[in-house]
Amino acid sequence: YIRKVDQFIQKFSIYPAFMLYFKNYYLEYECAFKWTRAYQIQILTNVETNNYIESWHDQLKTNYLQRKRNRRLDRLIFILIDDVHDNFMHNTARMAANIGRMSSETREARKMSMSCH
Repeated sequence: YIRKVDQFIQKFSIYPAFMLYFKNYYLEYECAFKWTRAYQIQILTNVETNNYIESWHDQLKTNYLQRKRNRRLDRLIFILIDDVHDNFMHNTARMAANIGRMSSETREARKMSMSCH
């Protein structure tokens, strides 16, 4: 990862304004952990495609917003903070502890692990 970033910086160093922006907003220590795959938690690595995002968006609209047109931003923020965040954290902890249904990725990893023993 670091080698690739260095190559990117060298290639685009002819654009100093862009590089200043990139370094300030994307390479700051905390920011890099949020967007780069090198620092992703293993449990969430299967959520990289548009299909997963579309599926989650559909769940948000169906389960939390009841398919109603919601024009109030304060209500949406309340639902995201009060309901969605709690459920997301609960499900993430459940997946990390291998409790409940396994994702297809976890199931395949488990099969591979069992076949090796």
